[in-house]
Amino acid sequence: MTQYEGRTVVTSQGSEYKYLPDGTTQRFKKTEGREYETQSVLVFIPDYQTLKKVAPPDFDVVAVFGENETQYAQRLLERTQTEGARNYVVNARGKKLETNQDVQKETGPIFLTFGSEAKVDFFVPVSREPKIGYSTFDTRKFYDEKEGVWKRERHLGNKVVEIK
Repeated sequence: MTQYEGRTVVTSQGSEYKYLPDGTTQRFKKTEGREYETQSVLVFIPDYQTLKKVAPPDFDVVAVFGENETQYAQRLLERTQTEGARNYVVNARGKKLETNQDVQKETGPIFLTFGSEAKVDFFVPVSREPKIGYSTFDTRKFYDEKEGVWKRERHLGNKVVEIK
């Protein structure tokens, strides 16, 4: 259970993320009229202007993410949805946070990593709390019985426009 149980986050494209009693979240994509698998972690990625303000001084936001919100959104998509991309929600010590409960227990900052299978290229601060204007990022680790391996699903969503 999390402090957000029963609450719903709505994005600019009408997707709804509902916090469930077991601590997971369920995404309903309005444009498709379908619910997706429950996810273990839901965090919120700051908008471009906020990221520029909170990024460490030695992190070149423009070089990594572009010069404006449109380029930023495209680069985020490329860094989260392409084959071979690896993204993890971690705490300040780099420990992976695998559930919403893990995220809520953290008292310090949390981050989303960007990299490949072999390494982390960089990370950005994310919010554990839903915020208007921030983009959703949800993920789950699951066992694929057909292939006999653990896998990770991840999804970069649209900007939050309403919190119910």
